[in-house]
Amino acid sequence: MGLPSSLRPALWLIAAACALALTACGGDSDDTSSQPADAGLRVLVTPPKASPGDTIEAEVVNDSDEEFTYGAGYELEYQQGEDFEPIKLPNTPVPEIGYIAKPGESGPPVKVKLPGNLKPGQYRVVIQRDVPDVGDLSGEFEVIGDY
Repeated sequence: MGLPSSLRPALWLIAAACALALTACGGDSDDTSSQPADAGLRVLVTPPKASPGDTIEAEVVNDSDEEFTYGAGYELEYQQGEDFEPIKLPNTPVPEIGYIAKPGESGPPVKVKLPGNLKPGQYRVVIQRDVPDVGDLSGEFEVIGDY
């Protein structure tokens, strides 16, 4: 003895809704950390101190077991208190190129031309935003000199 055919679509919808509700509850992970895991990627800025108008290099160091690809683009940010604020950079063309940092090696450096109007303080160059298990892949440096 089966269900009347008029009830079958309604039961299918109820079953689908229940399955969707169960998957929306999330996993049973005990990981409550809001800090990203250390993915073995970092940015080494050389020199660590520079003057406005100088060119620095941001080198991606890959201490992970996987290859990491990034581009020639970058962003600059100025530290104010605990936060970093974006620096407006002039519109300049950025070559569409893919740099590769192989496992255990450093990739080619990104050349960063510092604007001539930067005031002294702590800055960071952001190579890539929202890198899985890293967040913003960036390296810090200091701008020295008189403003």
